[in-house]
Amino acid sequence: MAAGGEFVEGWLVAQVLGEGAYGEVRLLVHGRSGACVALKAVEAGESQGAGSREAAIHRALRHPHVLRCLGERRHLQRHYLFLEYAQGGELFDRIEPDVGMSEGMARRYWRQTVEGVRYLHSRGVAHRDLKPENLLLDAHDNIKISDFGMATLFRHGATERLLTRVCGTLPYAAPEVLRPPYRAPPADLWAAGLVLAAMLAGELPWERACPEDARYAAWAAWVDGAAGEGDAPPPPPPPPFNKVSRAALHVVRRVLAPAPRRRPTLARLLAHSWLTEGGPTHAESGRLWRSQPAAAGAGDHDHDRDRDQCDGALSAAAGAVDALMSHSQPAHVDDLLLASQLSPPCTQPDISGRVVRRMTRLRVRGDEESALRALGAAALQLGYAARRLHRHVMAIECDSEVKMRAWVARGSGGALLLEFRRSRGCGLEFKRRYLKLREQLQHLAIRDHRHQEEPMQH
Repeated sequence: MAAGGEFVEGWLVAQVLGEGAYGEVRLLVHGRSGACVALKAVEAGESQGAGSREAAIHRALRHPHVLRCLGERRHLQRHYLFLEYAQGGELFDRIEPDVGMSEGMARRYWRQTVEGVRYLHSRGVAHRDLKPENLLLDAHDNIKISDFGMATLFRHGATERLLTRVCGTLPYAAPEVLRPPYRAPPADLWAAGLVLAAMLAGELPWERACPEDARYAAWAAWVDGAAGEGDAPPPPPPPPFNKVSRAALHVVRRVLAPAPRRRPTLARLLAHSWLTEGGPTHAESGRLWRSQPAAAGAGDHDHDRDRDQCDGALSAAAGAVDALMSHSQPAHVDDLLLASQLSPPCTQPDISGRVVRRMTRLRVRGDEESALRALGAAALQLGYAARRLHRHVMAIECDSEVKMRAWVARGSGGALLLEFRRSRGCGLEFKRRYLKLREQLQHLAIRDHRHQEEPMQH
């Protein structure tokens, strides 16, 4: 069933949120209440218990900066996980390639990430795949740690075990992960440190944290040299860390210490002056996380409004949510492979303000067919392979590492929009390739910022 059809009775498939080797994540909307749920469909494959293990770990977690898992179910060869919907999309979408983002914004996102990781470790859970693609944002721009497919328990009670599996995403993997066994907390902190570096510099500093990688070797040598300087100012750091302010670099240097024993604890890290600058984040604001709406104080109302509306909608649709996860027969899974325009019936609640609004989109002139023809020509000129999957969808293979899909649709105001979504590869590399395609399509682009935020009708 394409987007616009029903997954089970009453639940509309509204938007593709993401995809990967595991399968796809789609937005489901309840037709009567407007409740939104993210559906992650995992192919069972050879690892029959993978979805169950992921769900078992994820469902036990409750924290403001950890995406909530609502439930799970099996049907035929797929395992379905029902997740909290993060309306703000993926963190990598906020990172400008080779530039990054403002230091204040990076500080806020990273502190929320570290708070979430500290909670995971307090529950004995190692994430093992922290990266911007797995850090989502809610409607209020707060971090939600997602994707627990690689997660494992590293501690039971007071007993901690060493991990031996080499997993995660290579540029974010700590040096000791490539040479197991290793302790889980320092390895997760290392990956979080690479996320901070990407936010501050707009690029990843190396491909692999090993001596054979020249850029990593230069960093390791600089860290060792800086540590030996005592009170003297350290020498200039190697690229791309030369883009980072001295105060932020003080944090990065400690987090990305090659020796795991030299990395700080999360509690000590959160007390660092750079992270405490600017006041508390949402996680430390004193509000307790809750799954159901409660009466909010006047000062909390604006901040909690959308979250409470979402929780309230789920509560009002409790019977439908139960059916979604337990009883109803899902539509044939092969029909979930392609997305088309969403043409909701007149009874469908207006959800246009709640779909993910990606920054990788372009408002263009012409009709759908001419826009996709121009996109195909632009891809060919850049040496990319492009093929039509559907009359409104094009798959673009930039190289062996980065793949994307492009949708063309009318926005709510009637404007024609091209929206690009990463299918595979590093988020930053995807954005670099998107920018090249956008440059090739400038002759069709409409420069009118009033329409940049209007939602697409998928």
